Formats: sequence, C-alpha cells, structure tokens
Amino acid sequence: MTNLQTTISKVTVFRDAARVTRTGKVKLEPGPHKVLVTGITNYAQTDSFRVKGRGPAKLSSIDVQSATEVYEPSADIKPLYDELKELERKRINIQDEIEFQQNRLVQVNSITVEFSNHFGMVYAANEGDIKSFTEMDKKSAKLASDIQQDIRKLNEELEEIDNKMQVLRNNIGKINSERKTVSTYSVEVSLEVSSASDIELDVTYQTGGAAWAPRYDVDLLPEKAKLRRLAMVTNQTQEDWAEIDLIVSTATARPVEAVEGRPFFITAYDPATMVRPAPKSGRRDRMPKPSMRMKAAAVGGYAPPAPPPEIVEEFAEALETVSGIAVYELPKKMSIPSDNERHPVTLIEEELESSTIHYWYAEGMAEVVAQDEVVNNDSVILPGKMKVFSEGDYIGETSVGQISPREEFKIGTRVAYDVKAEKKLAERDMEKAGVLRGKLRRSYKYKLEIQSFSKRKIKIEVFDRVPHSVSTQIEIKIDWEKLAAAKHELGVIEWHRELEPNEKKNIEYDYEVVWEKDVTISPPLP
Repeated sequence: MTNLQTTISKVTVFRDAARVTRTGKVKLEPGPHKVLVTGITNYAQTDSFRVKGRGPAKLSSIDVQSATEVYEPSADIKPLYDELKELERKRINIQDEIEFQQNRLVQVNSITVEFSNHFGMVYAANEGDIKSFTEMDKKSAKLASDIQQDIRKLNEELEEIDNKMQVLRNNIGKINSERKTVSTYSVEVSLEVSSASDIELDVTYQTGGAAWAPRYDVDLLPEKAKLRRLAMVTNQTQEDWAEIDLIVSTATARPVEAVEGRPFFITAYDPATMVRPAPKSGRRDRMPKPSMRMKAAAVGGYAPPAPPPEIVEEFAEALETVSGIAVYELPKKMSIPSDNERHPVTLIEEELESSTIHYWYAEGMAEVVAQDEVVNNDSVILPGKMKVFSEGDYIGETSVGQISPREEFKIGTRVAYDVKAEKKLAERDMEKAGVLRGKLRRSYKYKLEIQSFSKRKIKIEVFDRVPHSVSTQIEIKIDWEKLAAAKHELGVIEWHRELEPNEKKNIEYDYEVVWEKDVTISPPLP
C-alpha cells in the first residue's frame, strides 16, 4: 500500500455545494499497486468520488472507506485533578471548623444567659457581688467576639478555595473539550503500472458545507449601467482551500423534479359577501440626496501633477452553459480557509443597456422619482442584495429577484430633483338635490403641472386616478377620448410624456360623479 500525499488544486463552488479536486504525484515501479489517499472531509458524498490520472498505468478500481480518529488533548490534566482533590479536602476541614466554632458560639451564649438568670437570684439573697457579674459579662462578650471573628476568617478561606476550585474546573473542562473525534474518508486506488514512472492522480468528489450567495453593485450612468457581480463564498467543509483554481457556478447540487399535472376539481359554493378594502399605496423610502461633486481648479501658472494611474482589476471569465447556467473562472489562484466567514470574490463587471424613466403618481406622491430600465446580458442574475449608485453617488441598497439572461428590469428608484410636478384642483362644483330629478352631481377639474430642469431630454410616466364606481346607483362621467391617456383601468390613468430641458407641460382633465340623493358614498368624495 502506497500513501499518496494530495493537495486541493481546484474547486467549483455551486450555490449549495462544491466539487473538489485533489492532486498528488508518486513514483511507482512496474506491477500492481494500491495507492491510498487519506484525510478527505466527511462532508464528501461517497457516490461522487471519481479518479483520473496521468502516466503509464491502468486504473482498475477505487474503494471509498470511512475512518474515525480520536484526538486526545495535549495537556496533562492529572496535576489539575490532584490539586482539585486537595482543595476539596481543605474545604471539608474548613466546613468542619466553621461548624465547630458555631457550636461554641451557641454554648457561650447559652452559658451567658443561664448565668444571668441564676445570678439574679444569688444577688437578691446577698450571696453574690456585682463585680463578678460584670467580669463574667466582659469575658463572655470577648469570647463570643473572638469566635465570630474566627468564623469570618474561615468563611473568607472557604470563599477563596471555592474560587480556586472553579478555576481548576474551568481549566479541566477546556482541556477536555479539546478531545475530539474526527471522521474522514480515504480512497484506495488500484493501479497496474507498465513502467517505472511518476504517476499523477486527480481525486474529485462533491462535498457539502460549501455555498455562495450573490451580491451586486450597479452604477447607473446615462444610457448604460455598470453591473459588478460578487460571490460571497462560504467554506465550512473542514478543508482549507489554499492557492486553488476557483470556479463559481450558478448551478445547484440539489435534485430537480418535473411535477406532473393533476386535475383541479371545483364545485359550487355560496360564500358570504365580503368587501375587500382597497390596497394601500406602497411605502416608498426616501432616498438620500446625491452628494455634490466638486472640481478643484489649478492654482498658479504651472500645471498640477498628473494623477496616479488607477488600480487595474482582474475579473473572471463568464461562460453561459445549458439552461442559462453561468460559470465564472477566476483568473488567479484563490485561498479560502474553512471557517464561519463569508469571503467576497469579485466575478465580473459588465455594461448593460439602460435608460432612465421618471415616474410620478399624482394622487400619492409629492415628488417625482427616477428609475432605470436595464436590460440584462447573457448571464442570469440570481436573487440577492444590490447596492445602487447613480453616476458614482450612493443611492441605497435593495433586493432583486431572479432575472433571466436578456430580461429587462427596473432598478435604482430615487428622488428626481431635476423634475418638479404638482397636482392642482382647478375647479369643484356641487349641484343641489332636485336639479337632476332627485340626483346629486359633483364635478371636478384638475391640472397636473410637470416641469423639467434636467440638462437632458427626459421621459416620464404620469399616473393619477379618478373614482371608480362598483354600484349602479353611482355613475362616473369622463371623456376618455379627450383624456388622451396611454392606458386607463378601474379609474387609474397613465400618461407618457417627453420633456426637453427646461420645458413645462400640463395635463388637464375633468370628470363628474352623479348619484341618487338617498345614497351615501363611501369613502367620501374629495
């Protein structure tokens, strides 16, 4: 049996596992040989082991075996146990002494009380002297004080011994915790070597305890977006990855199932009538104002020194495989220890097609916001957190769902300080009962004012709403053709506008609400 020393040379990290390759070289003479590779993590899957090699030999078989080894603590704990036993013996003696002194104190107090009671009768019969009573009282008080002082000292010694014993127990427990049982796998490889030569073997296996989570940085620029992909790699395989070729794959190691369709049977049911409240407008976090960029001017008659060159970053090579799975091959060797940390690995930085769209919902937003419509490239964007910048200025952090290759998505919602918008009530009129044969009518006229202060031409999507009646007793009258809206549904109106720099545009519309005079509208009209 020949032991082969191997080192981890290549790792492919999946989203929930890793494929590890160990490489080793050994010189063998002609004939049959058994080569043993040991020390493989017990997280490895036994049915995933594969062996390849280079050299004048034929591979006969491989056998995967499990091994268990117990590691004893290096420190000798017998002196600690001996010291602990000695302290326990001293503690017992001190407790006995404390009990003895407490009994003495009880006896002294009893004698004092008995003497006081008896002396009263003796003194009444003129057979005793008061000086004797005073002397007895002083002596008994001093004796009781001495006993109490001895008890205090003994309690202090007992506390000190207890502290020492606790320290010893902690040290013994710490040493015992170093005793551990480690389970590993070993691979026995059977070879038939034709001529004396160096035989190099690659042992590949799949292991748990490894994963990676995506992180993104996106910088939104005019007409493009720079997306940087990062992988937060976790290595808890109990094997350190030192100077390895690292590959990050968007594939998963778990099995995937195609679920067959099943019939969906329904039957008639008469539910109670329920009125669902209208959904509240979504919460919109206010984004921080972008910081101002200052440019320093040259002072004096000479040119300022040339700035130092920017640091050049190296990125991985991205390859798209079947079903949109992306594989990133890192250009340099990486080292990732086995620990509980997440290690950031920069994958690639790419430019995506992007266009800025402004958005304003007049009924629910006091300010216009801007978003970027970005078209993904050929690599899938997995669900993860994304830090968003606008021309280098930090906007905030958000989360994105899975975005397929070449799919369009919106990102970077932020306050647009270069566009101003305001909704104004131009006219409101209320007709009295009887004018419309027992009906009431209220008419409204609104004006939406939008002005651009941007240096570039902008596109803006404007939304507003009018009441939508679900009752036949309430009628909403509006001229939809005159409205010239891009879309309207259930009273929600959408306009698309383009504004040149410093251009101002207005959107005007009006509508009427007519209802029976005995009907109460809920919620009330504005």
